[in-house]
Amino acid sequence: MHRALLFVIFVTMVCWLSACDPGRSPETVSEEFLFRYFIELNQAGALELCTGLAEKKLRQEMELLQSVRMLPDLDLAKHKPFIDYELQSTKNGPGEAVNFHYDVTIENQAGSTTQSEIVLTAVPREGKWRITNFDTYTK
Repeated sequence: MHRALLFVIFVTMVCWLSACDPGRSPETVSEEFLFRYFIELNQAGALELCTGLAEKKLRQEMELLQSVRMLPDLDLAKHKPFIDYELQSTKNGPGEAVNFHYDVTIENQAGSTTQSEIVLTAVPREGKWRITNFDTYTK
């Protein structure tokens, strides 16, 4: 009986802690967005972290790429570039928004390198930080 009660308390605590999402700062969400979008090439996963204009941009991109992603012989791993990013600055935007500026290096399979700057804007929505916009600028 005692073990069953401890098990129920343990499961309840795990569910409660995962629902509270206590460690999800705006920077954590921006890093997760970058990882899903650029490293994993997982637009659907990145979409889960978005709202507003960022959500609209990703949905449009996914629609445009749908026919390519459905190609039977498509192996994304063969085309996946090496990507490295580093946070350069964080600035408070209007209201509660937080802007993140990242330097990004993208090296394709042929060895060609591109330098870009990525700007992400995070805002609190329904108790969670979400990416509301993202822009990429080639240097």
